[in-house]
Amino acid sequence: MKYINLFVKTTILLIFMLQTVCFSAEDYRIKEELASSQPKIPLKNAMGDEAYNKAMNSGEYYYVGNTKCRLCHRKFFLGRKKDPHDFAMESLIASGHEENPRCLTCHSTGHGVKSGFTSIKKTPRLSNVQCEGCHGPGNVHIRLIKEKKRWGFLTGTDKPKRLKKMCQSCHTKRWDRSYHDLKKAYDKYRNADPNSKVKK
Repeated sequence: MKYINLFVKTTILLIFMLQTVCFSAEDYRIKEELASSQPKIPLKNAMGDEAYNKAMNSGEYYYVGNTKCRLCHRKFFLGRKKDPHDFAMESLIASGHEENPRCLTCHSTGHGVKSGFTSIKKTPRLSNVQCEGCHGPGNVHIRLIKEKKRWGFLTGTDKPKRLKKMCQSCHTKRWDRSYHDLKKAYDKYRNADPNSKVKK
C-alpha cells in the first residue's frame, strides 16, 4: 500500500510538472507575440502592398462567408468542417484572446480588412478560418460563376504563389512547429477533405 501511494504521488507530481512545462512554453509564445509588432494582414502579405491597396480601395471586393461557398462546393465545405481551421477561434476563447487583433489576424476570416471579421458578436459568420480566410473576399468569384466565368479570387488556385504566401503568413515557426513541408500541406488542401489521401 505504501508503494502504491508513493507511485500515485509521483505520477501526480510528474503530470503537474509536465503541464507546467507545456503551459510555460505556450505562455512564452503568447508573451513573445504580444511584445512583437502587429502582424501584417495575411491578404496584404500575400498580394503585396500595391496590389492589395488597389484591390481593396476599389470597393469591388467584400467577404460573403462560407455559407455561400457551400452552395457550389459542398464537398469542400463539409471536408473543412473536420479541419482545425474551422475551430481556430476556440483556442483564442480558451486563452482569453478572442478580442486581441494580433491573434484575430490568423484565427478569423478577413480581420483587418474592410468587410472582414470584426468580433464574434458583430460578424460571427466570419469567425474561424473559412474558405475566404485563404482565398480572400469571395463576392467577385460568385459573380463570375453566375456569368459562366471562372476564378475571381485575389488568392485563388490560379495564383498559387499568392495562395502559398497566405499559408505562410500564419503558419510560422513560432505558431506551427509541425509545419515543415509547404508543398505537402498545400497538396493536401487541394482535396475536398484535407484529412483524406492526396490525389496524384
